[in-house]
Amino acid sequence: MASNIGSRRRRVFASAPAPVPAAGGEEIAETKNSRRRLEASPAVDAREEATMAYIEAHGGRKDKLLVSSERPRVRVRADALRCLAVPLSRDGPERQITGVLLDAALDLLRRRQAERRRNGRRVLLGSVEEQDWLEYVSSLPPRTTAAHDMSATGAKYLGHDMVLFPVNHQSHFFVAALDVAASEYQILDSSNYGHRFGPKFYDTAMSKIRDGVARCMAAAGRADAGAGGWKLRMVAGLPAQTDDSSCGLFAIKCMELWDGEKLARGFTMDDVHELRRKLAGELIFWELNEMQEVKDEIEFMARKMMMMRSSSSPLRNCGNRVKLATLGGGVCVCY
Repeated sequence: MASNIGSRRRRVFASAPAPVPAAGGEEIAETKNSRRRLEASPAVDAREEATMAYIEAHGGRKDKLLVSSERPRVRVRADALRCLAVPLSRDGPERQITGVLLDAALDLLRRRQAERRRNGRRVLLGSVEEQDWLEYVSSLPPRTTAAHDMSATGAKYLGHDMVLFPVNHQSHFFVAALDVAASEYQILDSSNYGHRFGPKFYDTAMSKIRDGVARCMAAAGRADAGAGGWKLRMVAGLPAQTDDSSCGLFAIKCMELWDGEKLARGFTMDDVHELRRKLAGELIFWELNEMQEVKDEIEFMARKMMMMRSSSSPLRNCGNRVKLATLGGGVCVCY
């Protein structure tokens, strides 16, 4: 049985579908808006703009690795980051982040908050991949407790006061915060799907996860960890998303700020949009990212943009949109 546990599959959500080409008028207007930001807003981070342009250029590639780290092990390819570069005007599936990208963002968050307590609580951040593991544990025959991984996982949970799980159900992300002392799961959802799909939405979404957690804790010696005794409680008054594509980003914000009783600080839809703009750059320029060539190419593009800003000459088009050209292994911005 232990060998089966070691071979559990990794939960990988499909990458966002390829963007649908916009009509010519929208494309030209989009380019004009981009130029206006570059010309009229010198405070705009050129590296951020260059990062978005780079992702747009390579976003259709599943073979282009942009983020790679061994400890923690993180792999993010260009097509997984493409959703962050989709304009806000195109709300829909192509703007939804995948489980791979959400887990990478949580790895970044774990490093920033290492050993930090929230409201005196020791907090453990779970992962989307862990959902797959817990659902697998739930599928094991009853009274299977011999697997070392189960007891180790249970001990890890019991060593913290609060465990935050990102949960994906019916292509929607929300957060389940396990308060170990109170033996309850607090449901943090940006759009309260329970109102849309009925009160059983979260019961269904959490059924196997609760059972997997209970069985791991039982294997670690917590005899009262039966799934039926760990209730679900909806948390009211949380920020609400106003689009159909930002639930994963809301989950990241909740996992960053929830202290077991409240958010450490409030946030708005504008803050979520800002996270969308900045997340790609934070991951690519993460000190643990080993893809130095990618960093160098984006930095080169950013310098070109800064030169353009400092020049009084008007921009010249290479067609309707800003294009990229590869010269000698580097990437430059053509105007």
